[in-house]
Amino acid sequence: MKTRLFAGVLGACLLLAPLSAADDAKAKQNTAKPKAARSTQDSDMQLAIAFERYKDLAAARQARLEARHPTVFYNNADRTSDKDDTTQGKKVIPKDK
Repeated sequence: MKTRLFAGVLGACLLLAPLSAADDAKAKQNTAKPKAARSTQDSDMQLAIAFERYKDLAAARQARLEARHPTVFYNNADRTSDKDDTTQGKKVIPKDK
């Protein structure tokens, strides 16, 4: 009888031990992490904002260079439709039978 009672209490302690340890870890995490997490998140956000700023500056610089020295010319294409009818092909003349 004593062994069964001892085994039951020991089993209950073994089953409930991880739950109490998890609560302690979660409590420590909630108290210690937010400051460190916030500072890490803030520094990551600042890096991302700086990266976007430099990317925008580089795009603006490239646009200025392209405006001064364009690499693609859009003014040399002849897309008008005022061509002669003779250049469109030969007239088909039906043959008499």
